[in-house]
Amino acid sequence: MVWWRVIGIICGTIPCLALPQFSLLTGNRCIACHMTPQGGALRSELGWYSMHDVGLLQWRHLGLGNLEKYWRRFGNSFWNGRLLIGFDARLQGFQSHNPAFNPRWRLFPMQAALHVGVQPVKALSLSATLNGGRRVFPGQQQWSGSIVLHPFPRLPFVQAGFFQPSVGMRYDDHTMLTRRLPGARFDSPQETYLIAPDLALWGAALHWFSVPWLSLSAGVFRAGALSEVQLRTPAGDRIPLTAATQPLWNGHLWLFPGVGSWTFSAGASWLGNRDMDFWHAFAGVGWTDHIAVWAEYSLLRTSVLRRWTVTAEAGIWLWSALLPYVRVEHGTVTEPLYGTTQPYTTQLVLGAQAFVLPFVELRPEYRWADTEAYRSGRVALQLHVFY
Repeated sequence: MVWWRVIGIICGTIPCLALPQFSLLTGNRCIACHMTPQGGALRSELGWYSMHDVGLLQWRHLGLGNLEKYWRRFGNSFWNGRLLIGFDARLQGFQSHNPAFNPRWRLFPMQAALHVGVQPVKALSLSATLNGGRRVFPGQQQWSGSIVLHPFPRLPFVQAGFFQPSVGMRYDDHTMLTRRLPGARFDSPQETYLIAPDLALWGAALHWFSVPWLSLSAGVFRAGALSEVQLRTPAGDRIPLTAATQPLWNGHLWLFPGVGSWTFSAGASWLGNRDMDFWHAFAGVGWTDHIAVWAEYSLLRTSVLRRWTVTAEAGIWLWSALLPYVRVEHGTVTEPLYGTTQPYTTQLVLGAQAFVLPFVELRPEYRWADTEAYRSGRVALQLHVFY
């Protein structure tokens, strides 16, 4: 009974997921419902319980009431809460916008990830993710994992291991421009991603989340997998984003004040070294259980090119299991070497997150895209099963 009261107070009727819109709709930071400070991957007990009955239908309506009883009894935690498990699986159907690629409708497995966390004592936790699919994008990794040491609740805590730095806001939609290169010439999966899905680097970070409305992070990483990202110049040369052995510095600031039923968000991050500067600035506002609006600007500067993007999105909760949204994005590569045909992408996305059953999400969307080489509209559908 204590869990249900806590969840009712913290999460209301909205699911706790590591996405900007859900943070703004609930007034919670990502770490409230996830094991890692950056959000995403393994869900905490609170994150699991906040989703276990969110759905347009319940499993008992399909004759699977015993499954619900099992979930209510055991959840995602074992060994008195010291062991947590979870997974994410996605199936994606879409058509390519770029006429240079296969225009036929395609259906493919997009994600198959297993998450495990162990907390033997309150001051120590370990979490890891194993990605079952093959590596597709430069920088993508088969696994990630980190250890978190937090012996003093009011003081900063340490995270170390093989994990993703804190870059801007955390999303589960890798088609967004904030971590990609815009433009038709960079549409290939081997060229478009700057921060690939499942990117992980060896490093350590110091986090301070003791004040409810402020989050601070600073870290240093080995560039490692980021060296797999190759920037193609107009002459056709390919230059690594950074050298693998270079140290990579990271800083992240997030202001998250709440006033009554309103939550406000503003922050910035930097990831860089002598080879690159990758900046993000973001802001948003949410009316609890009703609407969330947010925007993010990102800028990459290297010796080869400069690129910037702007993303803005608004989402409305019609009820607890359906969130329609609209998103507008624009990005361009401004390096003068590209002349009058500078690569750019403008996108308009109309979509919805529909939790048809607990732990089962359907995400239909229509996307209109305009680039320096083509203009098209396409429909896509994603099935997301998680735990």
